[in-house]
Amino acid sequence: MNRSAITITPKQPFIDWANTLTPEFPMEINVLGESHTYLTNPDFDNADKHIKKYYKEIFEEELFGIWTDQNDWPEKLDYKTFCNWFHFEISDWVQDLSNKPLFDNF
Repeated sequence: MNRSAITITPKQPFIDWANTLTPEFPMEINVLGESHTYLTNPDFDNADKHIKKYYKEIFEEELFGIWTDQNDWPEKLDYKTFCNWFHFEISDWVQDLSNKPLFDNF
């Protein structure tokens, strides 16, 4: 597979923000262990530059997954806030071990 991957896991500030939006349905602490993986182009020499290239798109996807009204999103969607809200790991090599097709015909 011609891809790299960025895997992110939320930190407490992300959970705290989500819980201010729906205090009657608080996000459980076990969400802190859940990860999401984003496939990216594999051509990078510097991991720091690579995450900085994609962090905003990933940040917005994660926020949108919780709350679609952008007016309630954090004021700053900068790299520092992203790093405070998410752990991330970059894999420069992704291997598909599934025997199923990558895309199904719906």
